[in-house]
Amino acid sequence: MSKRLDWLDIGKGLGMLLVMLGHADIPTPLKTYIYTFHMPLFFFLSGYLYNKDKFPSLKVFFKKRTKTLILPYLSFSFMAYLWFLLLNHFGLVNYKNNLLTPLLGSVIAERKSIWTVHSGALWFVSCLFCTELLFYFIAKIGRTKKAIGSLLLVTSVVGCLYNKMVGQPLPWNIDVAMISVGFYGAGYLFKEYNKNLERFNHLKALVLLLIVNLFTGYLNYVLTGERVDFYNSSLGNIVLFYLSAFSGIGALVILIKHMKKNKVLQYIGKNSFIYLAFHQKIVFFVFSLLIQKSIFNFESIIDHPIVEGVLFTLITVVILIPAVYIINHYFPFMLGKTTRKSMREVSLNAY
Repeated sequence: MSKRLDWLDIGKGLGMLLVMLGHADIPTPLKTYIYTFHMPLFFFLSGYLYNKDKFPSLKVFFKKRTKTLILPYLSFSFMAYLWFLLLNHFGLVNYKNNLLTPLLGSVIAERKSIWTVHSGALWFVSCLFCTELLFYFIAKIGRTKKAIGSLLLVTSVVGCLYNKMVGQPLPWNIDVAMISVGFYGAGYLFKEYNKNLERFNHLKALVLLLIVNLFTGYLNYVLTGERVDFYNSSLGNIVLFYLSAFSGIGALVILIKHMKKNKVLQYIGKNSFIYLAFHQKIVFFVFSLLIQKSIFNFESIIDHPIVEGVLFTLITVVILIPAVYIINHYFPFMLGKTTRKSMREVSLNAY
């Protein structure tokens, strides 16, 4: 991998840490801030890696994305389903519907429903597939950068209108995909205009963007009482939502481009799919259960939710290292790859 893309792995690693921290029991202000940009950031970074030449036809697109997104999504969803059955057997989950419903639900992929009670953060993967599919058509129809930008704007407006007027999650999270494609397309256009935008790659711009992100994110929450949350179809004020999201993305991009090579963040970034799949419904669930059973008494060690959330996140990073190794070496098909050599390409282009 060329050095110019190292920052993407670092960005995904940092973004994944924010995702895990956001799923921990942390104070509302911090959670609200993280949610202003952390999911848009992932769509943006994924869009940066989109290459139209790799998808000369819709058939090729489906063939490649079935291997790198759909099959991994179904593989990890099935593992999550087996875990769910185990928890249900021991009475650790309160689920009174047919136990085959979540299994079928992995195919339906409708978040926040009885269909996907087992899959947790995996909703993002199905949404990413639909986002890429939407952008594939937008790039084919638009052809020029200006036309692509206009189509992205129209699609995002339709997505926001649906979110405000209906708000019901759709199969494969197509409702969120109509919104997230704007961030995905922005990542693609950022790459196309990268040379012209490099003049903003300095710390003064970072501080300015960070201030805009904090102010608009806070104002959005205060005025609407809603925390930005794609999973729960919550955006708050649309204008403030986009201002806080794009300013947050801009600040993070400048930050990670100024960071030195960080092997830990790059490791997490390369294996973000595995961390996404396992951290919430498995590792965090076990942590919470152990605390409830007083096996782990965090309160006797620390007395601040932020510190507890950070500990949850960092311990999860370490605990999942064996799972990362086993899946990469013995079950590579779960990540859409057949050899270790193809790991980099799959990691970057699929997530």
